Amino acid sequence: MYSTALNEKMNQLQPQIIAAVQEAVRIPSVRENAQPGAPYGAGPKAALDHALQLAESLGFKTGCMDGRVGWAEYGSGKEMVGVLGHLDVVPAGEGWTTEPFGAEIIDGVLYGRGVLDDKGPIIGALFALKAIRDLQIPLRRRIRVLFGTDEESGSSCMQYYNDHGGEQPALGFTPDADFPLIYCEKGTTNAILGGSVTDKGDITVLEMRGGTAANIVTPSCTLKAAGKLQVTEAPGISVRYENGCTTVTATGKGAHGSTPELGENAAVKLLRAVEKNRFGGDFQKMADFILQKLGTDTCGRGLGIFDHDSETGDTTVNLGIVRYDGKKTELTLDIRHPKTTDPSHVKKQIQQAAEAYGLPVQKLWQVPILYVPKTSPLVKTLLSVYTKQTGEHAEPLAIGGGTYAKCFKNMVAFGPVFPGEKDVIHQPDEHVEIKKLMRACQIIAEAMAALAQLENI
Repeated sequence: MYSTALNEKMNQLQPQIIAAVQEAVRIPSVRENAQPGAPYGAGPKAALDHALQLAESLGFKTGCMDGRVGWAEYGSGKEMVGVLGHLDVVPAGEGWTTEPFGAEIIDGVLYGRGVLDDKGPIIGALFALKAIRDLQIPLRRRIRVLFGTDEESGSSCMQYYNDHGGEQPALGFTPDADFPLIYCEKGTTNAILGGSVTDKGDITVLEMRGGTAANIVTPSCTLKAAGKLQVTEAPGISVRYENGCTTVTATGKGAHGSTPELGENAAVKLLRAVEKNRFGGDFQKMADFILQKLGTDTCGRGLGIFDHDSETGDTTVNLGIVRYDGKKTELTLDIRHPKTTDPSHVKKQIQQAAEAYGLPVQKLWQVPILYVPKTSPLVKTLLSVYTKQTGEHAEPLAIGGGTYAKCFKNMVAFGPVFPGEKDVIHQPDEHVEIKKLMRACQIIAEAMAALAQLENI
């Protein structure tokens, strides 16, 4: 009923939306060390302050919980529709042809870290709330746009919100994945392995560093060791010998941690190149674990955790971060498992495998699978909105990735990436066509209104 009016209103708001998204993207909101009033560092806090100030300037009631989560709200009623997005971003990484935090517009395309994941969509949702208010669309429920600031590092912000009495949505969505809709997300296991170095071995390794985040396939990795190493030449392997030390650098291919098979892990590539050298000590144990238990197999067979389900796919394993400095080792694993997997089995296998190589588990946490039935009012309503707006028949998706939707009951991922589009999230030159971002925002606006109008949920 309100589709045309909402679409027209969002078009009118386009200059304001794009300007606000650019402002948000120019804030490098990568998680850093905590500061007073900024639990995830200055960048995420600045991004949250910007979003709340914007919401207040648009005339919305706002709230904030300890610099971790903020929100803007409109409407009345006992129940609340939640639209959940995040303002933190993964590190920019290398390989950009534009300034990562420049928010440049080139030929109708907006570039920058976070334009899709997730600043563009959630700022768009805030303006969708304005459109709903300005058109005075009648609602049965309040609508709350929630701004998280730690999604990329484990979603502790929303855990904090839930643990400290944050109001729970009756239903909702996060515009932080794909259209038409994601009704099922794999369960996840994340682990940090490693410990103090007590045996430095026969070859002195000064440093090994690779990766920036657990949920990104390690795109580059560097090893520096005393003496002259034997190195197997290969594409993407460079070697430098100077001042009595060998530095080996491997360049792989980044990809999202939920689809590690689409990338090339630079840490594995580097260790294959120097495999002829027997380093000994704790470094050797770490290298053997990576090559023998992980290697190029991204399905967890080496760890004994491979599983397959016809609906939710295969187990995936990503080695996201590798650190060695002569004093300690640290590896991070990002594991996604289908609905048929027993999470306790995954935990047990990881612990046993890691400890056998002298890599005790420092931290391990698990997130259960998300599953909302296709027949639910939430799924049916959102699919109906998508079909009405696009003219395309839509079937919901089951994915390996995990989204913010897991933070609440009766919530799914809905947009902003359209079917068939290239995945540029977490990649160099993350970008979005402005016309497609605006199309997504129009769909988000109608979805917000439709959920707030539902009679029965």
